[in-house]
Amino acid sequence: MKKLITSFIVVIPMMIIMAQPPRGDMDKGYRKSMKTMSIWKLTEELELTEEQAEKFFPKFRSHQDKMEKLRNEGKDALKPIFETLKDGKDVSDKDLDAAIKKFEKLEREKVENQITFVKSLKGTLTNTQRAKLMLAPHKMRREAKDNIKKHKKSKNRRQKRDRW
Repeated sequence: MKKLITSFIVVIPMMIIMAQPPRGDMDKGYRKSMKTMSIWKLTEELELTEEQAEKFFPKFRSHQDKMEKLRNEGKDALKPIFETLKDGKDVSDKDLDAAIKKFEKLEREKVENQITFVKSLKGTLTNTQRAKLMLAPHKMRREAKDNIKKHKKSKNRRQKRDRW
């Protein structure tokens, strides 16, 4: 009987731990749902027709892939500095200058890609839709920030209500 109880005590927590998805998978799922949500909001904001959507989304996906690649390169460029600071060491002038140059180059590429992308949509979208496309990321960030503020306020109100 003791062996049975001991085995349950050992096996059940292991089963629970093994049932949890790996952390990286959760991040990927979260990112995927965020991308889906942003595409939905963008489609709604731009009021795309079916013909426009057929032409726009392949270009949009290609552009998003390029931007993701540049973001990843930026993260990789800053990793040595991050590791140096994490170890509690001082960052050398050489390392910082190299990181700044790489960061500047990548930011320029991002801006150039964004401008080229919007210009390439001239025959696909109307001028109003292209203007909305340029403003959409700022609008989405502002809405997300407002939603977070509302959530925090409602959470604080709930905590005050639940107190004695």
